[in-house]
Amino acid sequence: MKRFGTINKQMKQMNENDVFLLQLHLLIVTVKAALKGYPIGKYRKKAALDNANAVHRLISGFDISFLNLKTSSHLFKERVKLLSVMATAIISEDYPLGIHRREAMLDNIEMIIEYAFPENKMELYHEIFKVA
Repeated sequence: MKRFGTINKQMKQMNENDVFLLQLHLLIVTVKAALKGYPIGKYRKKAALDNANAVHRLISGFDISFLNLKTSSHLFKERVKLLSVMATAIISEDYPLGIHRREAMLDNIEMIIEYAFPENKMELYHEIFKVA
């Protein structure tokens, strides 16, 4: 019988830094999907808002020295806070999003990606958001 899937390798234990980066990555992908007009249902909306709130809470007292940033950690934290606030606004659909706000949001996302994920640029996979 053939077995498909991943090979069982020795994996490192996840720590809070990994969890933070995964939540930040999910927030960025969710915002990009919302900006591209993908539908958001009731449950996905709640999950996205909860994730935005969690990222905002985490970044305030979080030690991000593990990222080895090329910019100040204060500036990076403020960019992440701004992203979480803007994500809450766009996902909850209570705040109109004009072309200037959209461009500001995309610029902020690109700066965060450049500093937090420099080795691998994140792509928005269309197939992921066609599910559910």
